[in-house]
Amino acid sequence: MSQFDMYAYDEGRQHQQQEPRKKSKMALLLLVSRVVTSVALLVSIALTLTTKKTYQGYSIRYDDYHSYRYTFYVMIIGFVYNLLQIPLAIYFFFRGELLIRYSRFVKFQFYADKVMVVLLAAAVGATFGATSDLDKHARNESEWEHRLHDYWSLMYLPASILLVGFVTSLISAVISSETTLAKSQHS
Repeated sequence: MSQFDMYAYDEGRQHQQQEPRKKSKMALLLLVSRVVTSVALLVSIALTLTTKKTYQGYSIRYDDYHSYRYTFYVMIIGFVYNLLQIPLAIYFFFRGELLIRYSRFVKFQFYADKVMVVLLAAAVGATFGATSDLDKHARNESEWEHRLHDYWSLMYLPASILLVGFVTSLISAVISSETTLAKSQHS
């Protein structure tokens, strides 16, 4: 029997391949929260863009009001940010480790999550505040005021969906911070 016959190639591989990694519940929750945030922001953007009322040739839209415009731009930024974070969350879910482990990127991601949560919180507050304040002064005495009231009543829907996006963004920011801190302590 030669030396080559005694070496069992598959035996060495069996020791390297251990049980498949158990998927972390935190990684799954991070992935789900990123996806739900992106979907909620996309739906809220679509509703904001399509919500309008017309009266005698004049159209009332989100860009007629500073608060709604601010909210719209924050939703765009939040959607793009979360869309870029989804592949990182997928990798983390399947591999159990960060895709990009450079300390500057990890810090950027840590702070960017916090900034997004603050921006989304401000956007939710601006939308609900503007909607309730503007609607308070519409007395429905004329057809124009009735149309304004209808428009502002419709704006509660994208604001409510944005609130869902804010909550899931908050969840993903907390989980991301937790996993980032845990990974940095083990490194």
